[in-house]
Amino acid sequence: MKPSSAIPRPAGSLLSHSVRFFKNTMQFYEDAWRECGDLFSTRIPGLGNWVYVCSPELVQAMIAAPPDVLAGGDLEGFSLEHVLGKGATSHLDGAAHEERRDVISPYLDAQGSLRHVDAVRGVAERKVAGWPVGAPFPLVLETQRIALESLIGAFFGGASPERVRELSDLYQEFSFKGVRSPATPHSSLQFDLGPWSPWGRVKMRQRKVVAAFNREIDDRLAAIDRPEEDDIVLGLARARLADGSRISREALLAELLDLLFQGHEMTGDGMTWILSEILACPHALAALREEIAAVAGEGEIRSEHLSRLPYLEAAIYEGLRKRPTNFVTSGRRVKKPFELGGYLLPPGTLLAVCYPAIGMRDDLFPKPKSFEPERFCGHAAPTDARSPFGLGPHACTGRELALVILKTALATILRRAELRIAQEEVRPVRNAWYYEPNQGLLVTLEKRF
Repeated sequence: MKPSSAIPRPAGSLLSHSVRFFKNTMQFYEDAWRECGDLFSTRIPGLGNWVYVCSPELVQAMIAAPPDVLAGGDLEGFSLEHVLGKGATSHLDGAAHEERRDVISPYLDAQGSLRHVDAVRGVAERKVAGWPVGAPFPLVLETQRIALESLIGAFFGGASPERVRELSDLYQEFSFKGVRSPATPHSSLQFDLGPWSPWGRVKMRQRKVVAAFNREIDDRLAAIDRPEEDDIVLGLARARLADGSRISREALLAELLDLLFQGHEMTGDGMTWILSEILACPHALAALREEIAAVAGEGEIRSEHLSRLPYLEAAIYEGLRKRPTNFVTSGRRVKKPFELGGYLLPPGTLLAVCYPAIGMRDDLFPKPKSFEPERFCGHAAPTDARSPFGLGPHACTGRELALVILKTALATILRRAELRIAQEEVRPVRNAWYYEPNQGLLVTLEKRF
């Protein structure tokens, strides 16, 4: 068995790797896989040393490892607990993680998520109605906002649309100017001099969001004994853990902020990428509009329609395959020596599925550079290495809710708006944590339907 130091690395210096990473991250990882094979290692400043897994067989071996060997919640150095709070499901491992997922799953599973279709459609229709005709605008800000308001509405079922927008404004400022701040991932920059320091401004925005969300949680808890009222906050507050205790208030708030962090930009960015591919593919656009019209007619998109839109679901998975919002899924930290692909990984090693490489494998996806939703038609949604939502115990908790938001919003946009891409080159750029199109994907609204 070979030591982990023998794992192949891309040719070139640390500087050249960094330049290639920041120029086009997805292409860098695809090229590294083609050069090094199904297991490779890189070191990028700010990310450190990671080992990347690029074959379904190795991914399956990685996911099968127990949490005392490979931990999915303990990613020391890559946690945002210091800004989002402690105790969210994604930060837990083993029995505690499994128990929490069991508690939250009924509110985020397919059936629970369908209750939010009307609210998501309302948000999407309101945004489309406000888009300027004939003038280019960055689509990603609009789709991120649709995702954000949809998620907050799902959390706080009793909040008015105006209150949802107020909370969204606060969280958006915290996300864009706090979570994205260079001070957030770097402890050396975390000294609080009030508004005079970057970390001081992060903490100021954090306090505002925490205070506003705590007030909203208090308002919802007033309905805890009214069974006719139900939402994610009430579900978490009512839940009993195995020992009879309830989820702590700190953990409840952390859960909401963590779900927003993972769901707001990833869902919004994914929606933008999917639309970029659809708009560049006339036959897919026509097929989608035909399917939506056949199912919904002249009426509104409703919850019972979503299961009858298979081509739309296929387009979503194909868009996320071709244009991932992150370069890894299913991150793990090695806790005990772990053998993978003939190499022995020591404790402390960071390991992840390299999704840009998986998505470009022509043995899994023939003609991988093409946008072909048909490759996902007639098949169950992927739950293996091909899934953009990760796999195993730490697969995306909010996958079904994200899919409901994506399907509802995309169907609404496609039937209400004639959009045209208004920039020459479309490529991924990093927005601190995730990847969105350069210039935010400039589009022009030609007309509304």
